[in-house]
Amino acid sequence: MNALAIKTNELIEYFATSSIQFRNAFKSTLPAGKIDTNRKTDSQTCGLIIPLEGEARFSLNGVPYYIDKNTIVHAGAGMDIEIKTFEEDWTYVVIHYHLIDAEDKFSTFANKHFSIEIDHMEEIVEIVQLLLNKNMNPDYFSQFELKVLFMNLLQSILNGARNSQYNFTLQQVTKILDYFHTHYEEEISIREVADMFEIDRRRIAYLFEKITGLTPIQYLTKYRISKAKELLTVSELTVSEISEAVGYQDNFYFSRVFKSLTGTSPSQYRKDHQRL
Repeated sequence: MNALAIKTNELIEYFATSSIQFRNAFKSTLPAGKIDTNRKTDSQTCGLIIPLEGEARFSLNGVPYYIDKNTIVHAGAGMDIEIKTFEEDWTYVVIHYHLIDAEDKFSTFANKHFSIEIDHMEEIVEIVQLLLNKNMNPDYFSQFELKVLFMNLLQSILNGARNSQYNFTLQQVTKILDYFHTHYEEEISIREVADMFEIDRRRIAYLFEKITGLTPIQYLTKYRISKAKELLTVSELTVSEISEAVGYQDNFYFSRVFKSLTGTSPSQYRKDHQRL
């Protein structure tokens, strides 16, 4: 079985619409090179496993999660646990909360495990440390502060998950941009690019417009024409040769595209801009 990740929007909706209550928190350290088995999660509450130092493989009901400095794992109630540490001691915190009420589609979350990818953990760790300190105090004001800190923690986790998702989106688009930049002289099919990077073609269009403000075809066209302008300025290649050099086999089509974007023909552009 493979580890499960949750969609950020689904996670946000779950915490936004559910009635939940902070229960407790504890910190633990396992030494390097240890395998810890025959344990279960709390039978009445859900948990968030938040790493502080080191890395570990944290398995829930036989499903392994590799927990590093950018991964938080949500655990359901009464689940079998196996923890394997590596070359360093692993220090982590468990935040227990009780799911009081939830919409029908989230009613099973008390029995779900999944991972949450976070971009930066610094703020989360700071809140966790405050929460651990307050968790020791028995007075009512500290109990109230715990509720506030718990909600602040969830907010920070959700912000981190959203930022991580955006960064992943940016990484996907950057890989495709790099491909365009190095293969623009070739015939490029967006469908083939989608298959190559294992992204749905419609999602590529969505990601491109979100990041660049252009569709993939618009971006590729503008990039090709910018390369053509450079060649017209610095090279002695003919317009037909430049057309092929930037990915257009049809010279007349290239000239139409060039004029539609620059307002002038390739030949006229060369006369106006060619360097001596």
